[in-house]
Parts: sequence; C-alpha cells; structure tokens
Amino acid sequence: MWQRSEPRKNTITAETYAQLGVLVVEDTLHMATLLRGVLNGIGIRNIVSARSGEDALSALMRGRVDLAIMDDLEPPLDGLSVVRAIRLAEEDTLNQIPVIYLTTKRERSAIIAARDAGVTEILSKPFSAQQLIERMETVLTRPRTIVRSEAFTGPDRRRRDGKAIVKRREADRKP
Repeated sequence: MWQRSEPRKNTITAETYAQLGVLVVEDTLHMATLLRGVLNGIGIRNIVSARSGEDALSALMRGRVDLAIMDDLEPPLDGLSVVRAIRLAEEDTLNQIPVIYLTTKRERSAIIAARDAGVTEILSKPFSAQQLIERMETVLTRPRTIVRSEAFTGPDRRRRDGKAIVKRREADRKP
C-alpha cells in the first residue's frame, strides 16, 4: 500500500533565514508574488525583487545578496546572461552567490546550457514551495566551490559531502 512520506524538516534555523538577503528575479508579477510569499513564510525578510536582467545586475551592485532566485527572463538580458555576468564578476561577494534557476524548459540541451552558464541549482516550473525550500537549503548548507577555467566559470559540478564526491542521485536522496 502507498504511504505518504513525511515532509522533510528544514535544516536552516529561522534566525539564519531572517538574516539572508535574497534577490528574486522574475518578470511575471504573479510568480514574483508567489516566490515572495514562500520566502516570507519561512522568515526571510530581506527580499529584493527585479523584473529584468538589467534590474537584477543593478540590485546585485546595490545590496547584500546571499542567494539569487533567477527566472529565464526575456531578451535582451535573459536569465542565463545574468548568471554568466554574476560568475564573471571580479568581486568574490558577487561571483560566489548561489543561483537557483527557475525554468519551464525541460529539454536536456536547456539544462546543459543552464549548468554551463554557472547556475547552482535548477528548478523546473511548476514547482512546490517545499521543492524551492529544499533547493535553497541545498545551496546554503552544501556550498560548492566556484571553479574557473577558460571553458567554464561556475560551481564545481562534483557534489561533495565533506571531502568525498557524492553522485548526483545520492545527493538528492532524502535522509
């Protein structure tokens, strides 16, 4: 018989959430409002919103951002262009920011393009509040080193648990 699994408990304290600075980059008002509601619901109070890629880059320069939640966005400065700009920034406080990329694209080529642009985590729309919270906890509790080479600048693609490399599917298993 099918059993409902218990929801995963949050591993980040309310005090930690209250101190986070989160940039939400979403061009649709409805989705921006929904994201803000989820973030407020877990105690995040320092939320900066941007509706375009240009606004996102301005917001990054103006304030303290610990996490960015980035939509696909429309050209000319789409979401992946903003992520590339973040990763190539000279300031470590900018290029180290974890980015959760929200997308409706599920094709393998789109996922690879996002990974190659330097996103930290990808979340496909539609998603639940719990899925967003789990991605946030992953990027905040298990940060990945930013790797720089001629071909790539972004989070180390190998997930590590302490010092050992963890395969992606193992990293996604719930405790």
